[in-house]
Amino acid sequence: MTDKPQDPSSSDPSDRPPLAEQIRAKMEEYEVDRHLNELATTLEGAVRQGLHLAGDFAHEHRGDLERLFEKVASAVDTRTDGKHADTIHQVRGSLERGVDKIVEQRNGGTPGASGDDVPPSNG
Repeated sequence: MTDKPQDPSSSDPSDRPPLAEQIRAKMEEYEVDRHLNELATTLEGAVRQGLHLAGDFAHEHRGDLERLFEKVASAVDTRTDGKHADTIHQVRGSLERGVDKIVEQRNGGTPGASGDDVPPSNG
């Protein structure tokens, strides 16, 4: 005997479609898949551009990076009295291989692609 209007959200739950269907319908309504695909494409382009720029930088400054690695390795080796020379050599090799991999990215990850004939800077 209440004269209150009935709240539609408190109606019989069996009258409403399942939650998964409601979510699916809203995703279709707002074209979530299309927006996610556009976002993924945009992000992929930005990452590729960043890798290309990092590769260009590493290529142009390879000589500087090698001198920096030598300077750091020498300083650490001196401070540790040569106790960690093998580890320092391994780390330096890893860093140089990492720079090589970054340089490869400037041409889309294809070693030997155009532009590799440009010598790195010497300073």
